Amino acid sequence: MTPDLRRRLERILGSAIAQSRPLSGGNIAECLRIVTQDGRAFAVKSMAPLAQPTDLPQATLKDEAFMLDRLRASGKVPVPAVHHVERDLMVLEFIPCDDGVAASTEQECLADIVADLHSVTVPRYGFDRPTPVGPLQRPNDWSDAWVPFLRDRRLMFLGRLAHDAGRLPDGCLARLERLCARLEDWIPERGAASLIHGDLWIGNILFKDRKVAALIDPACYFADPEIELAFLTLFGGVGEAFFDRYREHRSVDPLFFQERRTLYHLEPLLAHAWFFGGGYGMRADEILIRYLE
Repeated sequence: MTPDLRRRLERILGSAIAQSRPLSGGNIAECLRIVTQDGRAFAVKSMAPLAQPTDLPQATLKDEAFMLDRLRASGKVPVPAVHHVERDLMVLEFIPCDDGVAASTEQECLADIVADLHSVTVPRYGFDRPTPVGPLQRPNDWSDAWVPFLRDRRLMFLGRLAHDAGRLPDGCLARLERLCARLEDWIPERGAASLIHGDLWIGNILFKDRKVAALIDPACYFADPEIELAFLTLFGGVGEAFFDRYREHRSVDPLFFQERRTLYHLEPLLAHAWFFGGGYGMRADEILIRYLE
């Protein structure tokens, strides 16, 4: 913690900081757990507002606070309370949590919460403002249909960014364009759009005493909920215990597992390719080749 950040937090909280230690995560922000002299514990995130590679506004911590408040207002999801927020600084309720991989009981609790969140629906896909995932603001202009939204606001948007940054294999963008022209072959149109967390992987789920203590780092919008279910499986962490319980609340089309789950992995893989480079672009290209063949 820099001296300037310490002074700023002490002014905001009205107490000296007695303890400070880093928290895990923090790819785009410094994350700390602090304890004040009067015994209060907080999670603190600080970051410089991030310029965008598009004409979308800078991503700031006010965006994250807005999304946490939106999830809280739904009444469906436990999230940390926001005590203070500015463009480059956010002070949150500190949520104690357990380490380790989620066992069956935790997965069932998570399924209850996710299914309840997905029950919040609107007639169209999108959101009333851009929302960031990691350092990137994504367009959320409303669409009456899911496939055009997924094609234009997610897959092609992310694919062009990753391509322009030189982080996709040769020919990958052309393959993505070919697949996007045929999305209706695999993805059916549905009725209402569900509110989703939008960046729901095991690292953004806090468990305590075999229950979900909080979901953190949201990237909200209204979507086909299958895209959230697919993301939950991309980096591991949930399995049959989760899906068995989720099906008690909401149906899951068997074709999701057979045809669409891997296809939906394209969105986070293209985003990660732009964020981090490495092998994410190659993994996305392997999916494209598989579907096009």
